Amino acid sequence: MTKFYHSLFILAIFVLSSCDEAGVVGLEVQPSSDKIEIFSNNFSQADSLPAFVISTESVDSLRTDETSSLLLGKISNPYDPYFGDNIAAFVTQIALTESNIDLGNNPVVDSVVMSYSYSGYYGDLSSPIKIAINHVDLNIYKDSVYYSNYQFSNSSNISEDLLLGFTISSDTSPSPTLKMILDNSIGQQILDLGNSILVDNETFQENFGFFSFNEYSLIANSIIYLNPSGSNSNFTVYYHNSTSDSLSLSFILNGDAARINLFNEKPLSNLTIDPNLSYIQSMAGYKANIALENIDFIKEDLEGKAINKVTLSFNTNDDSFYPPHENLSLVRVDSAGNNVFLTDLSIEGATHFGGEYSNGKYEFNITRYFNNLLNNDSYTNQLYLLASGGAVNANRTIIDNSSIKISILYSAL
Repeated sequence: MTKFYHSLFILAIFVLSSCDEAGVVGLEVQPSSDKIEIFSNNFSQADSLPAFVISTESVDSLRTDETSSLLLGKISNPYDPYFGDNIAAFVTQIALTESNIDLGNNPVVDSVVMSYSYSGYYGDLSSPIKIAINHVDLNIYKDSVYYSNYQFSNSSNISEDLLLGFTISSDTSPSPTLKMILDNSIGQQILDLGNSILVDNETFQENFGFFSFNEYSLIANSIIYLNPSGSNSNFTVYYHNSTSDSLSLSFILNGDAARINLFNEKPLSNLTIDPNLSYIQSMAGYKANIALENIDFIKEDLEGKAINKVTLSFNTNDDSFYPPHENLSLVRVDSAGNNVFLTDLSIEGATHFGGEYSNGKYEFNITRYFNNLLNNDSYTNQLYLLASGGAVNANRTIIDNSSIKISILYSAL
């Protein structure tokens, strides 16, 4: 954990002759004809008195059941010198497309094909990737909650690797797809279940189990985002029976198919820590804690003033190969120790609140939170910067601590 201490100073910014900006807090108490002097207090690293402490922490786990994307791959050292290994795996059921399947007499598998549309990737998709697909004779359930550190037991019920080969079409193709050829044995295992088990989806899934996907390259540099709802996402057993050739039995990979993204544990020891930086990573990686200090000193300094706007902003260390998050989330810690959304987001909305990455910078509007912090004893001084969409992307963001700033615009009453 790294900590950096920041302090408070007052800097006059500018004088506005009038202000009628909608949504600015506090100005409505002033007569519209009055001129309002607006100043800026900046809490930054250059100040002489402590104002806040920032530290990096590991994320324990994320809820990852039924996510919109399934992540598969690995980014490892020496490719990413800061974050170390970042590994994405997943487990998934398959679901019948219809009920009361009639396979005919003596069904025999010809081939088994499984494919996923993909919607993007992180890293370098041209780097070597190795996939293992295993069948697991256990159950997962769509109406249950699962987290990214989920572990299934009883290894005797896990098959050998079923993957015979795969291709990944270019992300510039009309329909980017990961296509996999599986061993015929898994197709025959399904056919041997018979019509009585293929009568409906619930019966089939209770008797079949699920698939486990893993990436096992020693050195890899890509994580692909698979779309279980994509047009090319399906599982198909091609077979023949005693009376017909060229038959197929199709399954879908979304709908009633339970699925869970799985991520490796990422202790702080995985980081190559620079004391001038803070780190945020998706896939149950890292988050940044910001603790505001010297609240009494800030209260005293702002006594007799109306707070109009407060922003938290900071810059990132740009990396064209590993781009930062498109959005970050900012939450507060309540008195019970739970992370909760700031009212600046829940009341004012995302456009007002901010958090988007733009021109190497993030900025959040925290006016309501700051007013409550100064005036409500139940508000804690703890904030967390989190990866937005951390269960469905592999991005990471490196914060330049020297750029972190809280700016307060206020006017005298």
